[in-house]
Amino acid sequence: MSVPGSGNARFLVILALLLSAGCALSTSSRSVSDSSDSSESSSRSSTSKERQGRYREDVRTYTAVYLKSGGHVDAFEKQLGELARRYGVTDWESDEATYVGMGEGFSDAGVGPTELDTYKIQFARLDPLKIQAIQTGYDTRH
Repeated sequence: MSVPGSGNARFLVILALLLSAGCALSTSSRSVSDSSDSSESSSRSSTSKERQGRYREDVRTYTAVYLKSGGHVDAFEKQLGELARRYGVTDWESDEATYVGMGEGFSDAGVGPTELDTYKIQFARLDPLKIQAIQTGYDTRH
């Protein structure tokens, strides 16, 4: 089984997160090469953006798998927190990439507009910025 836009290995990691709460998965570490201060800062910024992009993609994949599996919201949010920690996201509930990724995942799972509205209320908890981020993610994949 493969998910559009992601490799089988990434999909399996997300699937493992979904199916085995509390399971510790190792992730590969990335190092930033030492160079001048300005290029090191630029590298960190680039690495940070790449990491944020991978995080959003994994949230997308995880959300789509979750919806297809019919899991519970509490388990979804707990595992989403675990995924965020693996990427160094300390407050996933305030991170825009989380909600954009969720919106993309809703689209990938084939969620229609009415069901999307329900998910926006459920996961964004009536926060207009989070609702907009979910809609943005959904629209980019739909």
